[in-house]
Amino acid sequence: MPSNRRPSSPWVTLSVVFFASVAAPLNQFKVPPIMPILMEVFSLPPGKAGLLMSVFAITGLALTLPAGFIFRRLDYRVTGAIALLSITVGAGIGALSRNVETMLFSRFIEGAGLSLIYIVAPAVIAVTFEPAKRGRAMGIWSAWFPLGQLVGYIVVPQIASSWGWRSAWWFGCLYAGLTGVLFYLFVRPPSQKVDSGASHGFALSDMRQLLSNRDLWLLSLIFCCFNFAFISFRTWMPTFLYTTRGLSLVYASLLIGLMSPFAVIASPLSGWISDKIGSRKLICVLPLMASMIMFPLSPAVSTSLLVPWMVVLGLISGATPTGVILATTELVTDARFSGMALAVMQLGQHVGTLLGPATVGWTIGLTENWQAGFWTLGPVCAIGVATAWMTRVK
Repeated sequence: MPSNRRPSSPWVTLSVVFFASVAAPLNQFKVPPIMPILMEVFSLPPGKAGLLMSVFAITGLALTLPAGFIFRRLDYRVTGAIALLSITVGAGIGALSRNVETMLFSRFIEGAGLSLIYIVAPAVIAVTFEPAKRGRAMGIWSAWFPLGQLVGYIVVPQIASSWGWRSAWWFGCLYAGLTGVLFYLFVRPPSQKVDSGASHGFALSDMRQLLSNRDLWLLSLIFCCFNFAFISFRTWMPTFLYTTRGLSLVYASLLIGLMSPFAVIASPLSGWISDKIGSRKLICVLPLMASMIMFPLSPAVSTSLLVPWMVVLGLISGATPTGVILATTELVTDARFSGMALAVMQLGQHVGTLLGPATVGWTIGLTENWQAGFWTLGPVCAIGVATAWMTRVK
């Protein structure tokens, strides 16, 4: 049932949605910084240890479209609360796990929360802010993912080294639980009363019309190409620097970690620029064009230039997701279907995450050449550029 209380200020709503969203990537990326510890505790070989991350993409593929239906049947507050509850419960189970099977199950539950957050958060922003300010607001929210990554890489190792790896899971559990309570208390978008009952007007013909929208699937493909390249790069570049350049794993991870704070900066900046120039398409295309060149050339960059190189890549990586999410929320004029549209967009994201690192790793292993692996990222980004130009978004 919709709340009868007055809606919160748009910026209060945005703040709560933002910090609640951070819970998802924070918990997702608490694994990589302490992977050696987890491999020792659970006696995991590298291949099986990778499942602790890839299970998130598998969960997303399994639950993306169902998540869209869940959002349509429930209001914003309940859907968001379920998302944060999933992360809280998943992190709690992980903290108590005694074997890898239980840990993988806990990661699956956490991944369900990520799928829901990715749908409900931009939908709340879309109905809370007027179109003239929507790009700025969505850009600020788009910093949630790199910020969550950054917190995970910085905070988790410190907690684990002081109190053990389980304390890092309890930290993620507590953060998700607290932000879930705040979400339920403060997120009341203005149009919630209208939208919450909209599901009664749902018809299969409406769904067929939505799913036949070519631009929606093209936007999903753009996100697929972006995630294929971006996640692959962040997965394999530290290992490349360690094995071929002789850098320590700590320093190699720190270099790649430089991308996150600049992606945080780029996300709201790109949203503001998108509003100013009145284009979502350019915010998608131009960064992908730069990525098409920079990702493949990264192995050839000298060690002395890696810091500015990663800064630029961080700025680039914060722009394309902002453009895609903005275009998706504005593509659907009927707010009843915003959740399902975002679910289709998220489907491409998960496919890119699932296929990218595996494809690059397979290429490196087959050719025994690191450069060959990174060259695969260029054509994928080029497909994203061509796809973006084909869309009929503004």
